[in-house]
Amino acid sequence: MFLSKCPSDTKRKGEEIGKKALQWEAPLVISLAGNLGGGKTTFVQGIAKGMGVKEDITSPTFVIYKRYKGERGKTLYHFDTYRVEEKDLLELGLEKIVKNKENVVVVEWGKKIKNALPKERMEIEFSFLGSRERELIVKDRSGIITGSF
Repeated sequence: MFLSKCPSDTKRKGEEIGKKALQWEAPLVISLAGNLGGGKTTFVQGIAKGMGVKEDITSPTFVIYKRYKGERGKTLYHFDTYRVEEKDLLELGLEKIVKNKENVVVVEWGKKIKNALPKERMEIEFSFLGSRERELIVKDRSGIITGSF
């Protein structure tokens, strides 16, 4: 669990994960859950920064996913599954994307497609504590986080 007092705290935690992802030798899938405005995209912006992505990160709500090149040959895939079905993502090649060890796959609204995601994934639930404060509850089945988050 992590308490975020403001969006920059949320982004900073994402950046920590992004930096670790550059060293990670296995596929990394992160499923994000929480209400609209909960900090999911802000967290992904931090992951991208930690991975050395130079582009601006915005929610892929209407395009389903966006792909960004990071450092060390890593690619960040940012999915938003709010408006899509699991079968649609499988047709787009999600299964191949999540198996590639060079990919970091972050899925907003990941609970909607949990059966299409590998069991070895990180899950983060974002909850409102106030207008700017959030609680991030982390379940890490990927193994990337060692120690406290």
